[in-house]
Amino acid sequence: MPKSESAPLPKSFYITTLGCPKNTVDSMSMHQSLLKEGLLPANGPEASDFHLVNTCTFIQEATKETIQTILDSIDVKKKRKQKLVVVGCFAERAGKEISEDLPEVDLHFGTGKYEQAGAILRKAFPLDFQDAKEFNEDLIERLQISTQIENYSKPYSYVKISDGCNRGCSFCIIPNLRGRYRDAEASDVIQETKKAIRAGAKEICLVSQDTVFYGKDTDRLLDLVRSVASIQDLSLLRLLYLYPDKKTERLLDLYAELPNIAPYLESPLQHVSSSVLKSMNRSGDYSYFKHLYEKARALKPGLEIRTSFILGFPGETTADVEEIIRFIQDVKPEKVNLFPYSPQEGTKGFDLPGQIKDKEISKRVNLVREAYLEVLKDIHQQRIGKVYEAIVDDVTEEGATVRRFQDAPEIDEVVFVEDQSLKVGQFGKVQIDSFFEFDMSGTWVS
Repeated sequence: MPKSESAPLPKSFYITTLGCPKNTVDSMSMHQSLLKEGLLPANGPEASDFHLVNTCTFIQEATKETIQTILDSIDVKKKRKQKLVVVGCFAERAGKEISEDLPEVDLHFGTGKYEQAGAILRKAFPLDFQDAKEFNEDLIERLQISTQIENYSKPYSYVKISDGCNRGCSFCIIPNLRGRYRDAEASDVIQETKKAIRAGAKEICLVSQDTVFYGKDTDRLLDLVRSVASIQDLSLLRLLYLYPDKKTERLLDLYAELPNIAPYLESPLQHVSSSVLKSMNRSGDYSYFKHLYEKARALKPGLEIRTSFILGFPGETTADVEEIIRFIQDVKPEKVNLFPYSPQEGTKGFDLPGQIKDKEISKRVNLVREAYLEVLKDIHQQRIGKVYEAIVDDVTEEGATVRRFQDAPEIDEVVFVEDQSLKVGQFGKVQIDSFFEFDMSGTWVS
């Protein structure tokens, strides 16, 4: 009697994630959807049968990175028989161009379908999927916490509380790509948070396009933050993407109330000139932003601020740029991100008069950056010798990468410690010994 052939091994997948932490959350939704369809995670794009690229197209630089990543992925595909799938914002915006100009891309789909990724791939490539779709929840849970899997292999995790945006900022393409604002159910946020903690996360970062819009004019956001903060075994809660308005002021009261909220305010101003902000269709001004930041620091001792500015918006004058510089020198935000304005077709700002040449925009960005770096040197000097609460993010043969509570994962500075005995996820304290331009070196003291 001939020996029966063994069943073929399941196909594998790998997700390359571009852009911000919100995309990381979307990739995790795709990840679980693909697991449920019987696919297994690969260690890298070269080892996968399905390579999914989760794209970003927020500004021109992000679009360039996305296109280059797709081209690099096409080169990988040529070396291996695999399917290349382009997903997310760029696919939403340029689906027609992908179909016409990139025939090597086997499939593309836009935003809002991340949780359906597995079903979409099964329908498009039925021969690559095994007939049996049964799966074991415990197995999926173990796969999700594999050290090879993005997000769950780290001591922190992102949980998204909404999608889309209603602000209508005249420079921003996000509403065109993500649609109108949609709250997540509070019960879903709690469930995702508990799942991440079970998988080993000690720090939870709540993210969205516009976090403070959650619940609109109600107290639902405050209630949600209190509920998440009270979850057992959650050590640190970080709130990201807080639009600088009155609702953020109300939220700041929780910083004093809840001890496990990180001493960190991430609130992108984009500008401080009243005229430019009005043209951007944003609220606020220099004095209000200064008041907001002063309140945050008063309510949460040791709090540090991260913000961003867009330079070169149509109609911006040199006096407007000088106002940003004065604000940085006056208020001294610890972390500043600078973006050159890039016109996005489909936004209200695309056809505004007073467009500024790229060379001049670069000059303005460099001018503000130089002013900020001078402020940052003074901030660094004041950190030397201080001891901060911290978490260990990574350990190698060369030492450990440690992050103060004042720094968000992946986007802010880190502290390098020559101590291989530390464990990932370990909490303790670090003393700052010296600094580089942004990052620091220090000594683990507990």
